[in-house]
Amino acid sequence: MGGRARRRGAPWLAALAVGLLGCGRDAGPAPTGPLAGVRLAVSMSLAEEEQDAVRALLARFERETGARVTLVSVAAADLPDKLRVDVGAGRPTIDLFAQDNLGLRALVDDRLVEDLSDVALPPEVTARLVPPRFDGRQYFLPFRPNVQVTYANRDRFARAGAAPPRTVEELRAVARVLKAAGRGTGKVTLPLDAGAGAAVTVAEWVVAFGGDPLVLDGPGAVAALEALQDLWREGLLARESLLAKFDTQVDFLQGETAWLAPNWPFTSTVFAEQDILDRFIVYEGWRGPVRAAHVIGGDVLGIPRGVTGRRREGAVALARFLMGREAQQRLVERNAWPAIREDAYAAVPAALAETFAAIRRALADGFYRPAVPYWPDVTDAMNEAIRRCLERGEPVRPVLAALGARVREAARRTEAARR
Repeated sequence: MGGRARRRGAPWLAALAVGLLGCGRDAGPAPTGPLAGVRLAVSMSLAEEEQDAVRALLARFERETGARVTLVSVAAADLPDKLRVDVGAGRPTIDLFAQDNLGLRALVDDRLVEDLSDVALPPEVTARLVPPRFDGRQYFLPFRPNVQVTYANRDRFARAGAAPPRTVEELRAVARVLKAAGRGTGKVTLPLDAGAGAAVTVAEWVVAFGGDPLVLDGPGAVAALEALQDLWREGLLARESLLAKFDTQVDFLQGETAWLAPNWPFTSTVFAEQDILDRFIVYEGWRGPVRAAHVIGGDVLGIPRGVTGRRREGAVALARFLMGREAQQRLVERNAWPAIREDAYAAVPAALAETFAAIRRALADGFYRPAVPYWPDVTDAMNEAIRRCLERGEPVRPVLAALGARVREAARRTEAARR
């Protein structure tokens, strides 16, 4: 998922099917400007509520440059196949795309994207949010980061005499207080639903304990899973954690199954629309014994291989425009998206001020998951670790020893396939 969570009728809803979204325009005089006559197709997966702000920005780019832009939507999972067809035919139909940052390695390995090392990033872009390079080259540009924050039920915490935990040790202590106040039921839900969500949680805990998400049998990973197992055995985590992901976490917080839960910030947009956001304390969450660690999700920009000449010039110009202060500020204001640059936060909606403060603190401790082609194998191993160590109660060390070896074998297989 890469953190690009979406929900029913709200920002971050499930990706739209492939199709034209179009920037409507009236017939009129021929456009003028440095890119007059250039036609660009831009692919982004957007919820319905996000489209207006993006279309308005693209319309402004058209007025300023004379280019004509068509907005299309190719789902992140479908983009590699779409580009393979286009590149193989030598006829690119997309000039610029926004892609989940977890899906980049395949685009580079299959030579589906242009090298953008000649495109200078704005100096205001936060260094931590610059996408990873591949073989020393810059293929992707920052656009739309995302990061999880944590929601605490204000009234339930006040009644329990508890404060939101800031460390793993405080989490354990607070979870005990909440369990007692909840009549023996754990009131913390961590996103451990099978799939990408559980992998985000495990990756964050492993890094927070000083480990490497690719080394599941390392000391940091072992310590992290043992800590999670202890919380589970003591009943401090609600069993609903095994069903907790981007959408169900919202339901658990609304229905008070959870009094404390991390989730993506679209949760605040949903709660603000329902006029219940003030019921929650929103903050960056807790740190591990080594560091605070938050997975950076979201989308980055890329240009398909074969986009050349004036089309490439236009695609680069549009990417620069979308990375600019005005565009980023408008997306913060209109879509409640986190920004790639600190100077874009002047227009944060008042209702979301606490959420954006939490986002900025979390992003300051953010990290990208390793851009390796065998990440799906890592995700599977992390999910198996949750099933075996939490659900079945198996000892952590032997489980992670086997899973760590499996990940290393997956790394060897993929490396051999690339040669």
